Amino acid sequence: MNRYIGIDFGLSKVGLAISDPLKIISMPLKVLRYKNSKNLIEKLQAVALENNVDTFVVGYPLNMNNKKNDMTLLVDKFKDELTALGFKVFLQDERLSSESAKKIMHEQNIKTGNNKEKIDLIASTIILQAFLDKG
Repeated sequence: MNRYIGIDFGLSKVGLAISDPLKIISMPLKVLRYKNSKNLIEKLQAVALENNVDTFVVGYPLNMNNKKNDMTLLVDKFKDELTALGFKVFLQDERLSSESAKKIMHEQNIKTGNNKEKIDLIASTIILQAFLDKG
């Protein structure tokens, strides 16, 4: 069975989460740092191959008023690049996912200031879980 990878997209790093084989539970996977779009795509292809993944769920950064912004346009381009390689790609509203991640960290007494990667990792897990919960 193929798994899904959830992505919290950023300009220099992305948080990755992975589903269980039954696509019920989202679990943190890793944070990828990258230099450019080509470098990111290559790294994601390797992670997908290694984990039997054919589908990505990418956090979609709409403004609170449902309007697109510069980051939304970058995610649209990123989605097109992944789709062109044969991957299935779904967009999942990611509004407040980073804030939810920070709240989870505060509840566990983990400082958020120097843990930006952990925020990305938890945010990607929240994004993927929200998608899986929709069924």
